[in-house]
Amino acid sequence: MKISFGNINLANGIEYGETPIDFKIFGQRAIQIMETVRSNEARAVDRGNLTTRIEFRVRKKHDTVEAAQNYAIRHASELRDLQTDLTIVGEPSNTTYYLKNAVVSSVESTGNGNVSEHFYKIIGGAVTLAED
Repeated sequence: MKISFGNINLANGIEYGETPIDFKIFGQRAIQIMETVRSNEARAVDRGNLTTRIEFRVRKKHDTVEAAQNYAIRHASELRDLQTDLTIVGEPSNTTYYLKNAVVSSVESTGNGNVSEHFYKIIGGAVTLAED
């Protein structure tokens, strides 16, 4: 699986040994609970909004220990203030999905030798399948 956020590649896929680990996707609908006086039951109303949260971890191999450390240090800053599409491409099928107008709510980066590891939490609306 390849994952990119705008023009930033978060996971370059099988060819680069960068497949997502612990990939999870959560969908949450906006539900309003209505409670009225003299009613025995509350009523749930679906407001029609869907929030999708995607979480995954990626390990990236770098040429040097210093390159891994530098990438880990600056990577979160690259993602700050971006609101763009998250693109997910399945491998080997190349089935493409989009999470439109997504934001990275958090990223945790670590460096261990010449490997950097990143844990992403990304939030957006509904996931859509790319049209041919």
